[in-house]
Amino acid sequence: MQAAECGVYRGHSLVACLRIARDLRVPVNFIGLDSFAGLPSLVEEDLKVAPENAPYRNKVLFDDTSFEAVNELVTSAGFADRAKLIRGFFVDTLPTLPETRYDFVNIDCDLYAPHIECLEYFYPKMNAGGIIFFDDYHSRDFPMAKSAIDKFLEDKPETLLHLRFGPEGTNHTKCYIEKL
Repeated sequence: MQAAECGVYRGHSLVACLRIARDLRVPVNFIGLDSFAGLPSLVEEDLKVAPENAPYRNKVLFDDTSFEAVNELVTSAGFADRAKLIRGFFVDTLPTLPETRYDFVNIDCDLYAPHIECLEYFYPKMNAGGIIFFDDYHSRDFPMAKSAIDKFLEDKPETLLHLRFGPEGTNHTKCYIEKL
């Protein structure tokens, strides 16, 4: 099984996915993509919907990580042979990936342009029945994720499915599509 995570940050969800796959005896190889330097610059679509008091309007968020720290986490969890980390912004790194088909992609990249970049790259490379999972669709902090996902899916046959967990909260409903 081939999988990818777009927006690795500190690596905890990547390692969690690898543990679940191991526990279910699903052989998986993950590509983890992240700048490891924080979010890219906002684009016009972000500024249209971003809350006025959002901290990312004035400073870079998620820059409190590093490639080395995430690589150490993946290695110490015993998954060095199952995960390859790729450093850089998606616009630069996605075109360098080897051509392959994917069964699972986790998109957790907060902003408009990165969502579009990831969807344009991975959607046509998904196997039928493959899952694209969206972390930020219902996020009040990053409403541009919903804007990007809705825009991309408007002419696609897949249905966006919602998965709720935990108590009522700001981001306790996630979404996904199953590729037809």
